[in-house]
Amino acid sequence: MRRLAVGLTGGLICVLGAFAAGRRTEGAAMQPRRAALLNGADWAAYGPKEKDAYLSGFIAGAGAEQARALAALAGDSLDSSAVSSSAITRLTDEKQLRFSYAPSVYAAQVDDFYWWVDHREIPIVDVMITINRQMKDR
Repeated sequence: MRRLAVGLTGGLICVLGAFAAGRRTEGAAMQPRRAALLNGADWAAYGPKEKDAYLSGFIAGAGAEQARALAALAGDSLDSSAVSSSAITRLTDEKQLRFSYAPSVYAAQVDDFYWWVDHREIPIVDVMITINRQMKDR
């Protein structure tokens, strides 16, 4: 009897696993691509508000990551004040924030970059890094 129960349980687990895998595959096809993988075709489909929202999120995320990385280097990664908005404010005040321009400045540069149709496959993240480096080197 115990062997039968184990067999039924194992069979049920296999059926549920197959069902879950099918559901996961179905759901994955419906989920949007990750923001870090969006490219020029996505950018072209955005209106001004979507572009501003994307770039605002990018700049905020880049600032938070920069603050987190600096806190980790200093051994303060567990100190919430070392990885907070005040840390980003300090970076801004000290003119150390890597992505320091307004979203509208980046938007104009990204629009210019994607004007060239052969650039459309390049992810927006890579474009932002390249544009930012060029603007900082001026």
